[in-house]
Amino acid sequence: MKVLLINPPYPFEESPTPPFGIISLAAYLEREGVEVLIEDYIVQPYSRERVREALAAFGPDVVGSTAVTMNVKRALSILQDYKRENPDVVTVMGGPHVSFDAEAILGGHPFLDYIVRGEGEITFTEMLRALDAGSSLDDVEGLSLRSNGAVRHNPGRPLIPDINVLPYPARHLISLSRYRALGFPVNMVTSRGCPNKCIFCVGSRMVGRKVRYLDVQRVVDEFEMLSTLRFRQINIVDDLFTAHKKRCISICDEITRRGIKHRWTAFARVDTVSKELLDAMKTAGCATLCFGIESGNQEILDLVKKNITLEKAKAAVDLCNAAGIEPMTSYILGLPGETPETVRKTMEFARNLSPMYGYHILAPFPGTEVREKAAEYGMRILTDDWDLYDANRSVAESVHMSHEEIDRIVNEFNGGIRRYVEALGEQKKRGEAISSSDEDMLGGIISFDFSEKLISGRVMERYPGLPNGAADETILSDFADFVGREIGYGPADVRRELSRLSSLECIGVDRTGPASKISWV
Repeated sequence: MKVLLINPPYPFEESPTPPFGIISLAAYLEREGVEVLIEDYIVQPYSRERVREALAAFGPDVVGSTAVTMNVKRALSILQDYKRENPDVVTVMGGPHVSFDAEAILGGHPFLDYIVRGEGEITFTEMLRALDAGSSLDDVEGLSLRSNGAVRHNPGRPLIPDINVLPYPARHLISLSRYRALGFPVNMVTSRGCPNKCIFCVGSRMVGRKVRYLDVQRVVDEFEMLSTLRFRQINIVDDLFTAHKKRCISICDEITRRGIKHRWTAFARVDTVSKELLDAMKTAGCATLCFGIESGNQEILDLVKKNITLEKAKAAVDLCNAAGIEPMTSYILGLPGETPETVRKTMEFARNLSPMYGYHILAPFPGTEVREKAAEYGMRILTDDWDLYDANRSVAESVHMSHEEIDRIVNEFNGGIRRYVEALGEQKKRGEAISSSDEDMLGGIISFDFSEKLISGRVMERYPGLPNGAADETILSDFADFVGREIGYGPADVRRELSRLSSLECIGVDRTGPASKISWV
């Protein structure tokens, strides 16, 4: 069978990375003999014309999409477009939102045929085999579907006990060069599962509380491969990379033994780090460790079952600083029990703990305990408009504090960051000296904006090119003039950015058609 997988649009402000879940599923399907195409609508602008082109060129039997809460409506809209263009195509959804909202999603969207709940590799493959054979789907665990006019949920599928049976993600199916051009990092995982019970997270319900590990050699093999792809950073996005101290040190030691030199980051809990572990991570190239601290108020931390203390948070940050790893801390405002006083304490705690920190606003996603027991936690759910669940605005509020006040505080904080960046830009225009780190930040913003305009405006695709036989330098020069006219950048900026993209192997001369053009590598 032919399967087209969709990565729905996601705001660039959220720094999207190559779609790990989709490419992991695609790799498993390919190994099982399924022909797969990925339409990544983050770095390839979406349109109905593109839908028609994909259907005509690839001819999929099944079109599937992933989604998180904030882009589930967009994903559904895209699947509806595919169904309208070809009513015979089978439509499927997976991902965390629909896994916990399957009844409403299937019940309210007749163009959607099936939902794959939880881990998707085996469930999706069994579904495809049943469809291909024309056999019953009753025994496909983890599948939700319609039956006799009602939504039916087949029994849940047990988690894959040994995730080492899974192939490496199919990164060859997506445009890595566009993510690299935008300056985004590349992700990998070394485990699945989270042993914790935080009431605002679906992680443990989605992938289990028992952590299942990839073998150390396999992890470092993938890390080594990623280190050759010219991304500025590798993000290890396990729910808790540092959960198993001995294994984590073994991974770091193997990276060091092989002489792999590449910047990387990971997520950790404040109660899982030690001097020995952090020293090994630093030697292996870890630059930043991200801690979700969530609140500067111990009573709130206890209420939301974070199971850490503020003292441990301070100790973890001190250990990072001593090891030379930058601690980045994040907080959630609007948690149960939140009051103006607890917000003040959290902001004071964050400022004093580390210079790298940020805030999100509580988004009670489907599947979270805080949503399912909102009244017990003194919370009011304000809307079920999933487009608003971006954790940057209030969609719920504590009975002790209005959502308007939470929004005001976060907007003020984010506005301060914007004003700081704008002031730096003005300083630079006046010829005043700024720090090297601020210079790098401004350069990154310009590079991102330039690349985003190339992608969203489909500038390369619209470039007519030059007759075959023209020298590479002539083609690049002509393309630079075209880009300047299209996106409004000055000649010096265009040349600098195109040189950057060329050196990162994001773009190159394409002579395969009737004209020589510039294309994404």
